[in-house]
Amino acid sequence: MPDAIATASKLIGAEEYAQKYLIDMAFERHLITARQDNCLEFLGQLAPTSVVEVGCGPDLLINRFDLAGSSIRSWLVIEPSFYADLIEEKRASIDKLELERGYLEERVEAARTRMPEGFDAVLLSGLLHETTNPQTMLSAANALLRRGGSLLVSVPNAMSFHRLLGVEMGLMQSPTQLSERNIELGQPNVFHRETLEKMVIDAGFGELAFSGYMFKPFSNGQMREVLDIVGNNTVEGLIRLGKRFPENAAEIAIFARKL
Repeated sequence: MPDAIATASKLIGAEEYAQKYLIDMAFERHLITARQDNCLEFLGQLAPTSVVEVGCGPDLLINRFDLAGSSIRSWLVIEPSFYADLIEEKRASIDKLELERGYLEERVEAARTRMPEGFDAVLLSGLLHETTNPQTMLSAANALLRRGGSLLVSVPNAMSFHRLLGVEMGLMQSPTQLSERNIELGQPNVFHRETLEKMVIDAGFGELAFSGYMFKPFSNGQMREVLDIVGNNTVEGLIRLGKRFPENAAEIAIFARKL
């Protein structure tokens, strides 16, 4: 069997990444909420019967989704780290919830046996920037979808105001430069709208719809200090402001369909 990190084109292993990601989650949890809101909006518009969620993270999306009251018959999570244990615990009470332990690129064939006709939707939320070969990840997502199935992909935005400010302050040479946190977490890519849309199209998707969420003028650590002063009730306004100005939001998303 090929080495898992090489197969999935990761700079660091899943367990190490998961442990490092949990350090200093103060503002990151607000980003997770905004990211999940984007996923919930996607699922609400689509009303799929089958979903693949790639990478569940520490705060489970399934906890915020009314699975019993939805049209979904199968919700498959593909997760390589110990976060999968959280899904395993949920499966005891949710028969529609399924789990594949491993990287997406490794588990395509196994996932396809669960839904030979293809899934209705795949969620690649906050993942594509974490692989050295994002095109491989998008191709794997494409392989899991039925024709006409839908993809959600979201990533941190190179053109976020906090990165633009960093350039103007002389702290970064360009908005696509890797930050210290990117390097620490083994995140080799920073995308903007044009690069993300091109990769999604090249992977066999069309009917793209672009969106953004969360206004973030400073780094995560600085934003934690800002919220200590102005209060967490500011966060909802920051999320809405990011939606109003998606080109410069902290994170951007693409809704697309498999051609």
